[in-house]
Amino acid sequence: MAKLNAVKRNANTGKQSALKRLRTALSSSGITGAKSQVSKRDRKRGIHKTTQKSDERRKKLQAIQSALNPFEFQTNRKKMDILGLKRKDDVVNVAIARQRAVEKRKNTLGKERQQRNRFGGVVDQRIGENDPTMDPEERMLKRFTMERQKRQSRGDMFNLEDDVEGEITSLTHFGRSIDEIDEFDEPAGSDYGEDDQASGAIGSSAVSATHFGGFEPAAGEEGRKKTKNEVMQEIIAKSKQHKYERQMLKEQDDGVRRELDDDFESVRALLFADKDQDDDDMDVDNQPSKEKLYDSYVRDLVFEKRGRPQDRLKTEEEQAREELERLERAERHRLRRMEGLPSDSESDSGSDTEMAGYDSKKKRRPEADDLGDDFEPNAESEDEINVPTEGVDFGAGLEAGESSDEEDGDSEDEEEEEEEDDDGSDLRESDSEAESNEQQSHAAARSAKPVSNHESSSELPFTFAAPTDYDAWVELVAPYTLEQQLVIIKRMRTQYHIRLAPQNKGKLAALAVILTNHLAVLAEQNPPVSKQTIDEIVRHIGELAPADPEQFGEYCRELVIGMQRRIQKGIRQQTNQLRASDVALARLFVSVFSSSDRYHAIITPMMVAIAQFLSQHTFACVRDISIGLALAAIVHETQRLSRRLVPEALNFVTSILAATVCDHNDSHDWSDGCVFPLSRRQREALGILHINTAEKCTDVSDISWALLVEDVPATADIRYAVLRACLALCRRYVDCYFSLSAFIECFQPLELLLDKVCLRLPRFKLQRAPDAVLKLLEDLQSHLADQLTSARESRIPLKMQYHKPLAIASVAPKFESSYNPETHYDPDRDRSEILKLRRQVARERRGAVRELRRDAQFLAGERLKEQKEKDKSYADKMKKAWSVLESDQSEMKKLDKQRIKDRKAKI
Repeated sequence: MAKLNAVKRNANTGKQSALKRLRTALSSSGITGAKSQVSKRDRKRGIHKTTQKSDERRKKLQAIQSALNPFEFQTNRKKMDILGLKRKDDVVNVAIARQRAVEKRKNTLGKERQQRNRFGGVVDQRIGENDPTMDPEERMLKRFTMERQKRQSRGDMFNLEDDVEGEITSLTHFGRSIDEIDEFDEPAGSDYGEDDQASGAIGSSAVSATHFGGFEPAAGEEGRKKTKNEVMQEIIAKSKQHKYERQMLKEQDDGVRRELDDDFESVRALLFADKDQDDDDMDVDNQPSKEKLYDSYVRDLVFEKRGRPQDRLKTEEEQAREELERLERAERHRLRRMEGLPSDSESDSGSDTEMAGYDSKKKRRPEADDLGDDFEPNAESEDEINVPTEGVDFGAGLEAGESSDEEDGDSEDEEEEEEEDDDGSDLRESDSEAESNEQQSHAAARSAKPVSNHESSSELPFTFAAPTDYDAWVELVAPYTLEQQLVIIKRMRTQYHIRLAPQNKGKLAALAVILTNHLAVLAEQNPPVSKQTIDEIVRHIGELAPADPEQFGEYCRELVIGMQRRIQKGIRQQTNQLRASDVALARLFVSVFSSSDRYHAIITPMMVAIAQFLSQHTFACVRDISIGLALAAIVHETQRLSRRLVPEALNFVTSILAATVCDHNDSHDWSDGCVFPLSRRQREALGILHINTAEKCTDVSDISWALLVEDVPATADIRYAVLRACLALCRRYVDCYFSLSAFIECFQPLELLLDKVCLRLPRFKLQRAPDAVLKLLEDLQSHLADQLTSARESRIPLKMQYHKPLAIASVAPKFESSYNPETHYDPDRDRSEILKLRRQVARERRGAVRELRRDAQFLAGERLKEQKEKDKSYADKMKKAWSVLESDQSEMKKLDKQRIKDRKAKI
């Protein structure tokens, strides 16, 4: 270190050039100059210049080089000097540190880069070594088994015991099996005499020739050993003989086992007979009941039916094709019967079961061919109309119910299978009420015939042509009743299943639009169509709508636009332009489309139109009020999941409820805060609902669909029916909006209104309100009071935003007696620790980024070196190639010149 400091002083003294400083440093260190030469005295002593230590010389040169380069040393400044504190980073040699970092990266990143895409190493392939689930015993057993198998496989070449399974190997004699030889002829060269034959003795020549000479060597063969081939042949013969014996024993065992299996039935009967006898003995001896129970369990297990493999399930396309073939076959039979010909393929096509109903004396349901004087239209099974469905099936139209209208009477098992196949829709619309729009009003007049319930004597076909519009549909179903029309729809869905042909998709989409139009026409019928028929048609529409959702959605959107235009026109003209068909279509749209979306292309415009109708229309008759209540119920159905507030529906229901007890001439009776303010004209129009205490109610029923079709005068029964519907709707809305933050503000006026209704309803003996209405009113009051109490208790009042209190600024300074700049004097220990960790993370991040940057620079340099080496090697190769080509070219030119010279010399 002292030498280094001296070199620094010498290097820094004066403003000398770098070359002069280098000469001075080399001279002062003794590397050059007089001191570097060997004196005469040292030569005499034998000391030469070459004997100077090279290590010492190298160290001096490195010290001079480091001292002369000011950029190689980096001095880290300190804020203050502390006695006794030694730091390693006071002066850092940047060049050496950089060189060490480069060497380190060469040993790590460089080697990894050189060994990339190379795989090697030792892989432990011992059995079970990497399987943690195996015990040491299992691991050793597995290894032992594999070792034995390897040894056996290596010895298969000389293993005489393992032959092909089932192959019987036996000894042979002259190419024939010994088992086939019954009598052996005398061997050639035998010298049997007559005496020997009579006595049974064998001659000496035969013994010496065939019996190994009586185990004595012959005269010429004494001392001869058997060859290796003879020994191996003998061993093979013995081995095959032993194997043949073992195989024979195995066949005998298998035969005995088969005989035992064949006789097991009789043996088992004997065994069970003994068990029954033992049971009787046990009963006599009063054995415990547990043994009897055990014997019964064993007997049940013996006779238990075991599972058998079944045929695979048919795909949807295969099922649809089978149903279509069945319909086509039944249609062919029907046409042949109409022509007076017998069915051509009843026995061949498997329709014996279908046509069995005609010859059987068993009582069956009426069918399509039975439509005559004794036909009853209501004899159809209800399963044909209301079948529970799950899932969506575009073509599952053939159901169990239609089998009652088919010519071929299927068996009960086939009907159950059809009912199972028809369970394919999740649209159970229990209360769907269908109606028509303005564009379908003309079709209602044309379709008066198809929707009639008269009895039809025509035969119902099994296949139909797909209708393209509603007029074609009316022409198709004109001769049939509503029940038969349902069967036609099912058969058409089966005939034009979406999986049978690509063009069936458009036909089913057109059928969905036609059925929607037909539903609107049926909703305008008076008397109303049965609820089961409407539900069945709605179910078919819901299953057919996904066939082409774009076409069906555009059609429904046009219907909604037409309904909104009629609502606006009715508000301007102070008339009601809505009909029962609009309510039915609105209910259909809620069932088919998602009503819980925040915005929907069909449901959202429909909700806007309904809200406009409920808030701005003047309800002047019972029909208008019934339509408004139905629309309010539809609004509740749409918001049942999303729970978004629709104030127009709440205001309408409370207004109708107030109209039953409030006087329409008294404006103060309507302005007590219980009801949304209404105009004078609206209050006078709602006066028809005011309940008169002098009137007596005979019967309270629900609002029927007939009230939506035609207007009727307001009676006491209708007023109480409207009151009951309003109370039921209020209960639904309370259950729907109980979680709203504004529940108290929305439903507290309703509590006051219910108190007013409860006070003003007649409670006299002669003019008493119906008990059902009073009970419903009391239940609603108690339920609403409980919900309001719960909402008030759960409500938290608003308060200012919480801020941490600020400390008063202190003027007096704060002193630390033993202050340390590296220590944080934060009173909050957690915050101090967090700050320390943040600084440490930031420092480590900076270091990591710096190292990654240096690694990238190192890798870029290595790639550049490799590229330069490749370019250099390529240039060398090209130079060699060019040199060869140039030498060849020069030789060729020399030859050409020599050839030209020779030619000229000859001339």
